[in-house]
Amino acid sequence: MKITKHNIFTAVRKYCRIPAFSQCPRVIRYIFLVIAVFHLFLPFGTFAQNMDAYTMKAIFLERFTRFVEWPPEAAINDKLQPFIIAVIGKNPFGTKLDTIYSTRKIRDKKVKIIYISNVNEIAGCHLLFVSKSEKNELHKIISLTRDKPVLTIGDAKGFAEKGGLMNFYTHDNLIRFEVNEKAVRESGLCMSYLLLKAARIVKPGEVCQ
Repeated sequence: MKITKHNIFTAVRKYCRIPAFSQCPRVIRYIFLVIAVFHLFLPFGTFAQNMDAYTMKAIFLERFTRFVEWPPEAAINDKLQPFIIAVIGKNPFGTKLDTIYSTRKIRDKKVKIIYISNVNEIAGCHLLFVSKSEKNELHKIISLTRDKPVLTIGDAKGFAEKGGLMNFYTHDNLIRFEVNEKAVRESGLCMSYLLLKAARIVKPGEVCQ
């Protein structure tokens, strides 16, 4: 039988009719999360052959935010304020971010893309993509964001080991990602265990899940 969302939901409904199973809401939430993780990796499979690496990475920035919670001071629930993605250093995306997020929202918020060259311009962003060109400024960038609710993402070897929260890497010609759990904890962000299960873990540590 072909596995589809409809078949999954039908099975869950049948499962929940059994009186002995009193934790159906929890089961349903788990099923939805599993489906969300499936969609997280969808570009790596079905559509990957039609995308270049930075188009995929641009899309994944939004996918990651589905599994991350920001503290109240980040005003993530204020729908009148935009979700700010900052790119520091040489922009590897071209116009991809602007094109993709001109119509797509993140956390039900409009998205604002900013390109910066100075670490002092980092303040106020929710997600910071650190370009490979910033390897000489990496220590300063990590120092400024270490205890702040900023999801720092890079794609350079050693980025996560040096304190970045997430990092893209390539394995068997596929784009994967790693997470520095210790850095996540220090940032004040909460990251879903489902995202952590899908990642290669760098510097393990207890994180809010």
